[in-house]
Formats: sequence, C-alpha cells, structure tokens
Amino acid sequence: MIREKQKYLVFGNAESVHLLKWVKELQKHFDVIVVSSLDFMPELDDLLSPDRKYALRIKQNEKGVTTAFLGKLSQLQKIIHQSKPDYVNAHYISSHGLLVALAKIRSKHKFKFIASAWGTDVLVFPWKNKVFFWVMKFILSKADWITSDSEYMSHIIKKIKDKEVLTFTFGLNSLPDYDETKYEENLFFSNRALSPNYNIHWVLNVFSEIYKADPKSRLIVSNEGEEKETLIKQCKELGMEEAATFIGFAQEKEQADIYTRAGGYFSLPDSDSTSVSLLEALAYGCIPILSDIPANREWVSDGVNGLLIKKDLSLEKLKVLKERHTQIAKDNRKLIADKAIFPDLIREFVNTISKKQENQ
Repeated sequence: MIREKQKYLVFGNAESVHLLKWVKELQKHFDVIVVSSLDFMPELDDLLSPDRKYALRIKQNEKGVTTAFLGKLSQLQKIIHQSKPDYVNAHYISSHGLLVALAKIRSKHKFKFIASAWGTDVLVFPWKNKVFFWVMKFILSKADWITSDSEYMSHIIKKIKDKEVLTFTFGLNSLPDYDETKYEENLFFSNRALSPNYNIHWVLNVFSEIYKADPKSRLIVSNEGEEKETLIKQCKELGMEEAATFIGFAQEKEQADIYTRAGGYFSLPDSDSTSVSLLEALAYGCIPILSDIPANREWVSDGVNGLLIKKDLSLEKLKVLKERHTQIAKDNRKLIADKAIFPDLIREFVNTISKKQENQ
C-alpha cells in the first residue's frame, strides 16, 4: 500500500524566487499547496495544479500592510479548512505569520505551524516599537517550529521568544562548475540592491582605492534601486567612469558568467542575514569583501577566506588573498558543498520535523 504524502501549505509571496525554491524542494516530500499574498510568478504558476494554488492579492491600504493582511484572515481560514494541511508554513513571520498564528487559534482543523524568518521580519520589525515586539512574540509563541537562515538571526529570534530554531540557509540548488582559467584577479563584482542598506556608495569608495593602486582594476555593478543616479554621479566624481560599469538587473546566465570571471565580490550591507548572492560568490571562487556584521562572520574569517571591513580596505591583505586565490576558492567551494546546498538542507529539515511529529 502506497502511503499518501502529507499536505504542506506554504503561505507567502509567490512572486518571489525564494518561495519558488522552497516549493520546488518541498514538492519532493509533500503534497504542496501554495497560498500567495499577492499573485504567482509564471514558473510557480506552471508548477501547481489549479486546486493547489490560491492568490489572495493583498493590497496595502491607507491603514498599512498589517490591516490589509488581517482583512484576509477569513479567506485563509477557509482555504485551510478545505485543504486540511498537516503543516502550514508562513514565509515572512511579521505578516504572513500573524495570519497563520490567528488561523491556528480559530481553526477547527489542527495543523503544525512553521514560521520561517527571512530577515527584516525579525531583524527590523519587532524593534520598531513595543507593540510590534509583542506581535512578533505572540506569533513565535504559536509556532510549532521556527526556521532561520543564519545563526545570528536565530539568536535574535531567541531574544524575542526562547524557543528552538531550526537554522539552515537559503542555499544553492547545486554547486556550480568552476573554471579557474576564466579567473580575472582585477575584476570585481557587486550585485546587491542600489538602496541605502546595501551601501553601494561604500563599495565605490573602497573600489576607488583598489583602482588608484591598480588602474587595470574593473568593477561591475548589477541590480537596480533608488540610489542608482546618485551612485553613477559618485562614480564620475571619483574618476571611475571607465573602470566601473552599471549593468542593471543581470539574468541568471549573465550573472553566472560574471561570478565565474570575478576575482573579488563586494557585499557591504549595514544589516543582513545570510545572502544567497554571497553563497554564490563563494561557490564560484570569488574572494569576498564584506561588511563586518554577524551573518557574514558565519561564512568568512577576515584575512583567511575573504575580508571583513568596518570602514577601509587593507590593500596589503587583499594582495595576500589574491596570491592564495586557488586555495581560497577550493576551501570556499567546499564550505558551500558542506553547508549550503538547498536540496540537502530541505531533506534534513523534512526529516527533523517528521521525527519531531512522531515523538509528540
């Protein structure tokens, strides 16, 4: 007799590539249902049968996002009642998690609530005021299991509610091929958003020092954001029009080509959890130049397999790392293979929650 797969309902923004990654892997283990707060990206839309996808199309109103979400509580409850999932997984705790926590209290159908943190939902939202902190604490108290993608974020979650957190990163689908013959030690890459938290102005300032020391250096800046025009102006003021290129959003194949060639990779945010782009850079053998924040320290040791900077870059340290590039690339790729391959991590996650459920 073939045992039916358990039902696993994912509630999040189905226009996100990160949610797509979760759903693709979870489908290997569960009968997956997706409720989107907005709509569905085409690839995810094609992945699910009509009876396994629901779009709430929540719109922010003049009273804010939370009020708009609360207005969809009854609809979410109805979907849960009809589909009868064994698990309901909220992605982005401060909004989607609130609805699932309330639905768990009100629903006649019993399910396990999994709250998955993405970053600002626990690193920013609960610290805005006492009410938001209480809301987050309430949501976490109703969760059966909590997931986080970095030890730092797990630590913050436990400061709000002292519960076990299952920690694993939004890893890569597989370890990419590596071709050292394409390596260009003077090519640097930055692909974080052109918005305040990601400090691309700092990236430009740091690169300008590299460029002054070695005029053969080049920087590729991809992505978009509200600071783009200001950053292009800054680039001109630094005399780097020929050295730094802004290419906008890079498609997956183009980005993979840049990673393959880049000798160095910049990521200098003020706050962050583990970023997938950093994992990609490590997997492609780039030398990472990172802001010295907790999540980055989980992957890079300063002067060992990359650089962690608080303000200025040490050109001498960078020179030493360049000389050790072959070994650093090998070590960083092994780090990704051991700790950041998403199908392996999801398989471990599924085994963990299955065992926990059996023991309850």
